[in-house]
Amino acid sequence: MGLDRRERFLRALARQSVDRAPVICTGGSMTATPEDVVALSGFALPEAHCDAAAMAGLALAAARITGFESVGVPLCVTVEAEAFGVKIDLGDARTEARIVQEPFASIVDVTVPSVDDLLRRSRVKVTVEAVRRLAATAGDLPIIANLIGPVSIAASVVEPTVFLRELRTRPSETAVLSAHVTDFLIAWSRQLIAAGADAIAIHEDTTTPALVGPRTFETAVFPHLQRLVAAIHEAGGRVLLHMCNALGKSAETVARLGVDAYIPDASLTAAELRESLPDVALVGNISTFLLHQGQPGPIAKLAARLSGPGGFDALSPTCGMSSITPLQNIRAMTGATTQSPEQEVANV
Repeated sequence: MGLDRRERFLRALARQSVDRAPVICTGGSMTATPEDVVALSGFALPEAHCDAAAMAGLALAAARITGFESVGVPLCVTVEAEAFGVKIDLGDARTEARIVQEPFASIVDVTVPSVDDLLRRSRVKVTVEAVRRLAATAGDLPIIANLIGPVSIAASVVEPTVFLRELRTRPSETAVLSAHVTDFLIAWSRQLIAAGADAIAIHEDTTTPALVGPRTFETAVFPHLQRLVAAIHEAGGRVLLHMCNALGKSAETVARLGVDAYIPDASLTAAELRESLPDVALVGNISTFLLHQGQPGPIAKLAARLSGPGGFDALSPTCGMSSITPLQNIRAMTGATTQSPEQEVANV
């Protein structure tokens, strides 16, 4: 079966037969462009966060340098928050972009821009143009656009600990903000797919079942995620969802979202996830910490096992990679599926 990289990726998400598991890195939750990769790429951070040509160029260079069979933009988790007025530190090649200060102390204080205004804001537009450039330059590499989940974005507009409490004490007000964020993400997703994105990866990192509890996840998070997933599918995109920690009693709720693929926590196995998400492709799950601190040999062996029979439909880091992940460890992971055993030994 001679599949190109996009065909292999899309077939894996559909749980159709493939010649081997693709090995991808969505980016988003953490960096897909560690310091070692940036140094070899010909591009620089933080400049690539703000320039479409540099963003696309660094994403494509990262795939070529690491061996990952996907490209992903944006290169950080702060685009949406910045659009909503959150103060951001863009960092550099060694330090990831991060939120510095939320603009509102409570949900009752929140005022938000219109969706049209949000779509015009700088790095929102930059990311769409970066996808458009990748569609022209990335060949058969699938393009993944990364979004932070709607309720996690809302939790970055308001001081997070306050917002998480107000999900329970002020459910109507928090629902209005989350719905507005969802409206924006739907509109942005449509632009990203029209520009050439094959899939949208949603990273719902703050308001997971483990953090907010099954009942609050069902009532305060699920409706917005469900609406976003349906809109992405209607626009012709595939959906990957990442959340950290175990799903617990919320597994059935997550199954009802209708996502194409789920990227789990590194502590979860494919076997246990198959029971709760039988119709969802599983993408994972090399530990971010192992990639950072481990050795190439054990990483290659784990990658081969996880992508083998009974394993994951696609191989990936769990949450992305830290900015100081050694390149040799990344190549050990990607080489375990894309190279022959002789090449693996030579590289490790």
